[in-house]
Amino acid sequence: MPNFTHLWIRNLYFAVRLIPNACYDTWRFFTYSGLNKSRHYQGEQAARITMAYHQLEKGLSFASPRPGFGGKTVTRLISAIEPFVSQYGFIPPATTAVGVLKSYIAFNELNDIDMSETKRSVEKLESFAARTEDCAGGVVSIDLMQLEQNRAAGFKHFFNSRYSIRHYSGGEIPDEHIIDATQTAQKTPSVCNRQSWKVHAFKNKSVMRQLLEIQSGNRGFGEQASAVLIITCDLTRFVHVGERFQPWIDGGMFSMSLCLAFHDLGYGTCCLNWSKEYGDDLALRKIAGIDPQEQVIMMLTVGTLPEHFQAARSIRRPLGEILQIHTEQETR
Repeated sequence: MPNFTHLWIRNLYFAVRLIPNACYDTWRFFTYSGLNKSRHYQGEQAARITMAYHQLEKGLSFASPRPGFGGKTVTRLISAIEPFVSQYGFIPPATTAVGVLKSYIAFNELNDIDMSETKRSVEKLESFAARTEDCAGGVVSIDLMQLEQNRAAGFKHFFNSRYSIRHYSGGEIPDEHIIDATQTAQKTPSVCNRQSWKVHAFKNKSVMRQLLEIQSGNRGFGEQASAVLIITCDLTRFVHVGERFQPWIDGGMFSMSLCLAFHDLGYGTCCLNWSKEYGDDLALRKIAGIDPQEQVIMMLTVGTLPEHFQAARSIRRPLGEILQIHTEQETR
């Protein structure tokens, strides 16, 4: 028979340790994230520019972009670039944003949309550029045959040939291919090899539609997907207070492996973030039948690819911004 008094004391002990750690996490996030509007970080401004220009990139990569889409996003983006450039100079992501805006203008002009005002604003911003090639952004055109060649040309080419896809051909994905991709992704490392991940795969169009509606960040392409996957992690496999973020780490690594596994099979994928508040989380769990001990990590659309399509270019940040090699003297 279990000693319930002993279990209660142990649970209380861990709760007492968890609460201050949760408060610490909340304090750090509120203080240093862009949520805190009392501070103006370069990183926050860069994030808002990136979010806005990527919305335009995504729209341009759809199978049939709507002429004139994203007008409010364009206004917000230009308003965000101007103070960023004046304070930090014409550097990424402002350079990329201008490239995206130029692609956006070109698309709309082909569809007889008056872009004169936006064009003037972009030309003013572009005058700060040291080189025109700095302003790269928008979409990249992909040929299925070339994509297959890149996939077979070694890991670096394989990895770089994978894009988030928002233009599917609507073909069927056999269950055995979902099984194959999931089995490949199981090689992902995890804390103490606990392999907490789980994949919920849906191919019923009605259920997919309901799930995608809750996620809401897939409008314009989600309905073309052949399958929707929900990746979760089982919280019962984490046993220490210090592991409170480990489900997202292990689940995120597994999700990337799953994307690459589908890429290897010749399918396109698009990661759909699950940065949601509790109401949406409860609604998703009810429709998808997800057990309460499972933490939802993300959603993933998977689909067959057309012969020719476009994808968001999604320029990467300069390496110098993300890599810091610490010398021996610095670490002493």
